[in-house]
Amino acid sequence: MSTEEGKPKILFATIAAGGAHVAGAWAMAESIEHYYPDRFEHRVSDYMKEVGGDRLDRFHKNSWRRALHYPILARAGQRIIDAVPRLTIAVERRILRHFARAAAYDLREDRPLLVVSNHGLITAGLAEAKHRYGLNVPVLTFAIEPFNISAYWGEPRADSVIVASEDGRRRLIRFGVPAEKITLIGPPVRQAFLHAPSKVEARSRLGLEDRFTCLLSYGGEGVGRNARRLISALLDSDVGWQVVVITGRNALLREELRRFWPVTGRLRVLGFVDNMAEYVAASELFIGKAGQSSVYEALAMGRPVLATGYAGLNELGVVRFIEGEGLGCYVRTNAALVREVRRYAADRSLLEEVARRCKRLDLLSTTERFAHYIVRYAETGS
Repeated sequence: MSTEEGKPKILFATIAAGGAHVAGAWAMAESIEHYYPDRFEHRVSDYMKEVGGDRLDRFHKNSWRRALHYPILARAGQRIIDAVPRLTIAVERRILRHFARAAAYDLREDRPLLVVSNHGLITAGLAEAKHRYGLNVPVLTFAIEPFNISAYWGEPRADSVIVASEDGRRRLIRFGVPAEKITLIGPPVRQAFLHAPSKVEARSRLGLEDRFTCLLSYGGEGVGRNARRLISALLDSDVGWQVVVITGRNALLREELRRFWPVTGRLRVLGFVDNMAEYVAASELFIGKAGQSSVYEALAMGRPVLATGYAGLNELGVVRFIEGEGLGCYVRTNAALVREVRRYAADRSLLEEVARRCKRLDLLSTTERFAHYIVRYAETGS
């Protein structure tokens, strides 16, 4: 869309495999609207699906769901493709040609000012569209994985790449992305988590009791450690804490848990929610898989993270980060989880110390820098 036709358009192109990519795209879009209100039209798109790459899109999303159920597959797969980064990119280019052709046609028909990709397959596909099919739209990539980023992000023909950590910068250089194309900013977070209500206000809005609360999230796909055993371990403790469980899109899990605990004042079981920030605000602890978006959202609100698992090596990096920075820990067993929860419940100064450490991450400033960088790149190309 040209400026003569209306507000200049920024397209955030992602793939809705899990929640991190979509959340990251919205975090960037919201940051621009927050700091540059009503100046741009921005759209978040499940782009490969939208332009007709249905077969590859379904294969990728199904592969991610399998990896969530069998994490060893994700870790083994990454080790293989990271061992041969040039071959990985060559294969990507080949299998993405249909998507690249469709994207080139789509973006010529409705040309945005800028495309922001936050998925490695989208970045590689759009680079192929430029190389092979004459696409002439600037593409800015945000490599969303802060740690142990995979070689499938290593497209050397990418226009420009933002990374969330120094670890990500080093790995992309090793995989073949020129250093001069990489900018380190940090992770962005959605506005709701940066400007959340107080704990008292959030509990009042949600109808939760005013007592120590654990938020247990199973992510967008509703997958994780055995839910009944984990929740039973928390509820069977002699400490009367409150547990809120978010099961995401896993309706079967939600209904199973509601049948098992039909009525209890200490447990609330919910499906997918669009006010996750309020539930984090109402809680003392965040418990769940070490997905980068959900972890940084919790940290933006000063909440310790108790990681119950991780899928790929990138999430292992998140686990190591929260442990190294004293922002939480990896709890390998339900007994270990209960011990950690009991420790925080018994000594509120531990919660205050984590909150102070979270403030040093300064995720509000990081998110603001994203907005300014994207707008400057859209308007100047650098």
